[in-house]
Amino acid sequence: MKVANHKAKDILRRYFSFKQTDNGSVSKSAVWLIFLVGLIVRVIHIALLKEGFYFSDFKAYDDAAQSLIAGQGFGPEFARPPLYPLFLAANYLLFGVHILPVRLIQALIGALGCVLIFYVTHHILGKKAAYVAAAISVFYPYYIFIAGLLYPTLLTSFLLICVIYLIILALKKNSVLWLVIASLCLGLASLAVPVSLAFLPFLILWFFLFSGFESKRKVSYSIISLSVVVICLSPWIYRCYDLYGKFVPIDPRVSKHLPVVSQETELGKGEKVPSEQRIGLILSHPGKFLLNVSGEFIRFWKFVPDRVVTKNKDYRIERNQMDERMVVDNPYTSHWVDWVSILTYGPVFILAIIGVVLGLHSWRFLSLPVFLLLSHAIGYSFFFSQTRYRLPVEFCLMILAGGGVVGLWMWLRDRKSAI
Repeated sequence: MKVANHKAKDILRRYFSFKQTDNGSVSKSAVWLIFLVGLIVRVIHIALLKEGFYFSDFKAYDDAAQSLIAGQGFGPEFARPPLYPLFLAANYLLFGVHILPVRLIQALIGALGCVLIFYVTHHILGKKAAYVAAAISVFYPYYIFIAGLLYPTLLTSFLLICVIYLIILALKKNSVLWLVIASLCLGLASLAVPVSLAFLPFLILWFFLFSGFESKRKVSYSIISLSVVVICLSPWIYRCYDLYGKFVPIDPRVSKHLPVVSQETELGKGEKVPSEQRIGLILSHPGKFLLNVSGEFIRFWKFVPDRVVTKNKDYRIERNQMDERMVVDNPYTSHWVDWVSILTYGPVFILAIIGVVLGLHSWRFLSLPVFLLLSHAIGYSFFFSQTRYRLPVEFCLMILAGGGVVGLWMWLRDRKSAI
């Protein structure tokens, strides 16, 4: 019995510490292969798309971008975060007002993201897990899809990958410069998708709990990160204050996204309820609000896309009449997308949970993607969740799933050798 227990403990010890024996050098040819295959897959996907947009939100970003290149600012009706219109405007200046170049640039960014996912995973969980995570990112349908999506999703995802990678470099190289650049990337990500800002308090918490620094350095790194993000956001916040006459936290629509937690109002639900009344209802019904928050938190992790307005064909036809570039025959609204999501996101999600459990030995850095995931899930839970809001941080699941696959493989190998 003692021999059996000792053997079991030995297997568990090796099982939970695969990272310590997996610190080999990285092949440059392998990195290039990740990049090139990732790029080719995304370009093929883009080649199959029509020269138009599949989701109506692009219209607002496009109008703002064209207004920018005309020298008229973002336009009087623009009420969204500014980074993606700036990205579009830069593309329009370089290549003209065409959709294809935007998608190709996004394909390039997506392929670079696959490489960064490899490096982040290598730093956290070792080379084997890095290859698995990179393979997932190269072929993961949602991550291919967002390369052709004319929306801030891919740009935000890339910036957040940079945040995690640069924070790891900042700590390993003891470099304030890398920390400043990481914080700048976080600020820019917040100017694309404002909920990215929710990671800042998690990052500061991480400095104090898991960085391993002495107290003085924890405080200094927290102050640096906070200061850089605030400086990055300040011009846009000032612009919004000048325009609206009040403090606006990046997105002028933020209060309109608050839930209506009580039906005890003559004004009804949804957009008919003014922002001020939404806040009042939340304060009057905190229990219902917290119940709604918990429901939205669970919805954030759903296996099947929901709350997609463009699934309604009449809506697509109406938008097409306003702008003929709006694609009416949208394959992304069919039921097969649900099955693709279940069969790809489902296993990655489960493997990611396994990766967290088996990667506890690397918790210092593994907690960074975990915290980033939680920051988005919690941030959206206070407002409104849906599948596409999860896409910018799904790379975190890929990283964790890489560890899960390697851990399971080692467990099966050790079980086989023990028989």
